[in-house]
Amino acid sequence: MDPCKNSIGQKDPHNYAALHLVGLDAIFARREKSYTMSKQHFHDYYEIYYLREGSRFYFIKDNTYYVKAGDLVMIDRREVHRTLETMEQYHDRALFNVYPDMVLDAQGHFGELLTHLFRNGSFILSFSGADKEYVDNLMEGIQNEIQRRRPGHEIMIRVLVLQLLVFADRNYCKRRKETDNSLRKNNRRLFLILNYINNHYKEDLSLEKVAEQFFLSKYYLSHAFRELTGFTFVEYVNNVRIKEAEKLLVETTLPVSEISKEAGYGTLTHFGRIFKRVTGTSPQVYRREVRERQQNGYLIYRSADAKNDRKPETDAGDKGE
Repeated sequence: MDPCKNSIGQKDPHNYAALHLVGLDAIFARREKSYTMSKQHFHDYYEIYYLREGSRFYFIKDNTYYVKAGDLVMIDRREVHRTLETMEQYHDRALFNVYPDMVLDAQGHFGELLTHLFRNGSFILSFSGADKEYVDNLMEGIQNEIQRRRPGHEIMIRVLVLQLLVFADRNYCKRRKETDNSLRKNNRRLFLILNYINNHYKEDLSLEKVAEQFFLSKYYLSHAFRELTGFTFVEYVNNVRIKEAEKLLVETTLPVSEISKEAGYGTLTHFGRIFKRVTGTSPQVYRREVRERQQNGYLIYRSADAKNDRKPETDAGDKGE
């Protein structure tokens, strides 16, 4: 059972608070039992994860970080990630899904902030002392606005999240957290394999070939791969390839057939089938919809299962991290 729910399956207000706005999801959850995400995922919006109490392992792309209270995890769009439990099972976290249209600024100032903030992809900031107290106060303010729903609470939540983003940008160099060397050492060979896939996704990759290249049993590699990443080997390779395909569809005018090859797929049919399985739509439709939104001057993203406007009373945005 979800540790955020009570005995009858409802979200416990003492452990859970959420509000879903146009351009922004804000979700607070306290988990008192063991919890590990069932699988890796990625999405087409920015994710901000702040750990208020407890500890977690956080897998991002091809690195694993030990995250403790006061750490702010900034996940770039389309970046593969997953959280896992530590020996300290309890944790309290705040999660924000930030869409580029959170603030509709005709001058594009907010878009420039996001672009600058994620200029080098995903990252983690580690706060302590007065800086941690400042971020904790922001989180408390956002949670209070969600729970009390006073007039103007939607505007206030956006303002507080913007303050968080600006604070993160100003502390980007000073507070940046590096990967845990002990984790990388213990899983060194698997990290090398992940890095190899990220750099050779255009090639003909198979579990058997990669296992042989790194002198491992394919059965051991399959088990270890899923244990660390939450993906099967094939799922991970496909996600890396589709992420690259999405980028090419948006940033270039290459025909879909050429993008299929650039992403590492032998046939256009296979590429189209995998692309739709991962993203929920075809490459052609994906490119057209993104370009239409860009031409309108801003982008509006919704989760794949959101058929209508997102409602404040739902918890669809909680991915369980």
